Amino acid sequence: MADPLRYGIVGCAGIGNTHAEAVRDASGATLAACADLDADAAETFADDHDVPETYEDPATMVDDGDIDAVSVCTPSGTHADVTTSVADAGAHVLCEKPLDVTAERVDRMIAACEDADVTLAGVFQRRFEPGLRRAKRAVDDGEIGRPVLGDTHVKWFRPQFYYDDAAWRGTREMDGGAFMNQGIHSLDALQWIMGGVESVQAEMDALDRDLECEDTGALVLRFENGAVGTVAVTTATKGGTDRTEINGTEGTIALDETDITDFQVGTGEESRFHAETEQQTVEGDPHHAGANHTGVVQDFVTAVREGREPEVPGREARTAVDIILAAYRSSETGDRVPLDAVRGV
Repeated sequence: MADPLRYGIVGCAGIGNTHAEAVRDASGATLAACADLDADAAETFADDHDVPETYEDPATMVDDGDIDAVSVCTPSGTHADVTTSVADAGAHVLCEKPLDVTAERVDRMIAACEDADVTLAGVFQRRFEPGLRRAKRAVDDGEIGRPVLGDTHVKWFRPQFYYDDAAWRGTREMDGGAFMNQGIHSLDALQWIMGGVESVQAEMDALDRDLECEDTGALVLRFENGAVGTVAVTTATKGGTDRTEINGTEGTIALDETDITDFQVGTGEESRFHAETEQQTVEGDPHHAGANHTGVVQDFVTAVREGREPEVPGREARTAVDIILAAYRSSETGDRVPLDAVRGV
């Protein structure tokens, strides 16, 4: 495919602007159109990003605008409907996190893209960050021995008016809570580094915000490799942090969001209660497509042009959603929930 992809963005507020900037910075694509149910929002977006055509209907945008690929940047609970419509119209799809908020919808959008023979990719931009990629290599290559414990916490602040400002936020039907919206990036990073999750035990609640879903919760994970882990997420705190740590039999690696802050490996010197370690000097592992959303879009565009899978194909992007859906079920029933139980396996 010699000509640049004609690229469209659906959802002209918030993260849609980040996608527009990423398309501008990527090679092999040109931003040709945008769509939003709010015509004024689409016009403003078009003016801000020099987009030649605006539409209200995404499928019409694909058909009339001769669009090859689309970023879906609408509210989470609309992702399946938008993805299905543009896939049926023949466009490849890059969908913001989460793919959607129910297993049925995620299944539907994956099936629609497969039936239309178009690419579906998910957005987990942390996987493109050099520090996170280096941490995964440390686990995959056994630099910290056998992983035994992996944990992450996301302690952020979102005021009540954040949820009140948009009726879909914090609802089970359209958004989910702190895990599905804010914590999903760190959760995905943890499960990706550790090699997948087998089951989940969860406690969660709305402790300080008036919303249908959780503002605070904690998970206990059993990873597929036998290790255990914890995930804590809240949007009801002030002065919180975002940190991930992986502990192995021979060392530890810790990250502050995406940057490695600590990397220690054992020296072999051990006493009854203590093991000596050496601090490692490490550099990141850059992704060939780049970092953050620019890397995500570049990888997606290149994958479409080359006819290969993207870094995070649709079936892989659903993993973090499956973990959260299992957590919701566990919180409601009090039981440990295997991921297979929400995947319909």
